[in-house]
Amino acid sequence: MSFSLDKIFTTHTALPKNVGVVEIDPNAALRPYVRCFWKYNDCPNVRELRIIPDCCADIIIPLDGSPSIFVGASDKSFVTPHTGNVFGIRFYAWAVAPFLHIGLKESFNGAVPIDYILNNFDRVQSAIIAADTTTRQVELAEKYLLELFDGKLCFDIMNGLYCAINDNCRITVKTLSDYCAVSKRTLERKFIDNIGISPKTMIDLLRYQLLWQDCIGRDFSSADSAYKLGYYDEAHMYNNFKMFHGITMSAARAEYAKLSRFYNTNK
Repeated sequence: MSFSLDKIFTTHTALPKNVGVVEIDPNAALRPYVRCFWKYNDCPNVRELRIIPDCCADIIIPLDGSPSIFVGASDKSFVTPHTGNVFGIRFYAWAVAPFLHIGLKESFNGAVPIDYILNNFDRVQSAIIAADTTTRQVELAEKYLLELFDGKLCFDIMNGLYCAINDNCRITVKTLSDYCAVSKRTLERKFIDNIGISPKTMIDLLRYQLLWQDCIGRDFSSADSAYKLGYYDEAHMYNNFKMFHGITMSAARAEYAKLSRFYNTNK
């Protein structure tokens, strides 16, 4: 069993890189917990961004000095206008709890004030805003996170997700609880406390992410993906995708391809 789930699974957003957003990899110590640091610079060509469930949680720091927020894991997509410059810290949802001083139940599909979950964040926010380079902003964020980290990952969650990912998320919650040698109720409580969502929802989101990564690949086969990921049939797969992504799979693939071409030729 590996606690570095990032070595076997990573997450994807709806849009290709460089769509007004720069992503920076964390240092080695934070890599199992932080998906990336990111920075959005207000882009005249992109007034809206599609946000999809990416199995992550974010600290969002407006660079105009507005209050920072923590956005928890989500099972809903939405389109948001971006009208300002933002620095963000994107955590894997299963690995954010060791940095916080409260449970995550109230953050699911929502945002909470940063002071509710983190201590003394005003200081680091001010320093990040004042920093003159993105590199320096990342350094400040990394230093703060390493000071916060208490190492208290939930082994049952990490064991369960490792098993689910290796099974392409076809696993049931009952099988997952048996694998972790805990009751379903205990496993559900641990997921709610440490991620903010149930084991079933987490498995569904991971499977959706695997499907999204399949369908933006060059050799995508809907029949192969439906079989591999354990959907009842292709119709079930398409409906499940639309529920999470907000638009049909064909529309999502077209949007991705269009933006990829645009930003590959307009950098």
